[in-house]
Amino acid sequence: MDKHITIRELTASNDIARFWDELYAHFRRDVFPDSEGEDRPYFLGQEYRDAIEKLHERDTDPLHYLFFRQNGTDIGLAMTVTYLSEDRKCFILEFCVFPEFRGDGTGRSCAAALLEWARRGGADYFALNADTEQRQRFWGYSGFRVVGEDEHGLPLLLRKD
Repeated sequence: MDKHITIRELTASNDIARFWDELYAHFRRDVFPDSEGEDRPYFLGQEYRDAIEKLHERDTDPLHYLFFRQNGTDIGLAMTVTYLSEDRKCFILEFCVFPEFRGDGTGRSCAAALLEWARRGGADYFALNADTEQRQRFWGYSGFRVVGEDEHGLPLLLRKD
C-alpha cells in the first residue's frame, strides 16, 4: 500500500458540505467529547461556520478547506489561511486524521504534506494553537514550539524554517 499523502483543496459545494460534516464529527469526537464543554455550542453552531465561510470567500488571503488523500481515499482534513499579503504566515486552524486511518505515523505524514503544500503556496512559516499536551507533543515532532499564548489564552505554537 502506498503511504504517499496528497492534498485535495475543496471548492465544490458538495465537497465543502462533506468537509463540514467531517469537521463537526471531529469536534464532537475529539475536541469536545464532553457535551458540557463551554465552547462546544459555538464551534458546532452557525456563528462559527459563518465566520469561517467569510474567511473562505474573501479575495485576499482566503481560507482553504483541505482533505488529505491516500490511495484515492480521503483520510483527514485541514483548514488553513496563508497571509500572503502580510508576513507569509500559514495559520493552521484545524487538523484531523480520521480515526480509522490513525496510527503508523499517518498524522505525521499528513502534517508534513500540509507544510509542504503551504510552502509551495508561498508560506514562509507556520502557526497554530494546541490546547492539550498531546497536541503540543504531536506538533512538536513537526518542529513546532510553544512561544506563548494567543489573545484567548490558548498556547500558540510556531515553526520557522
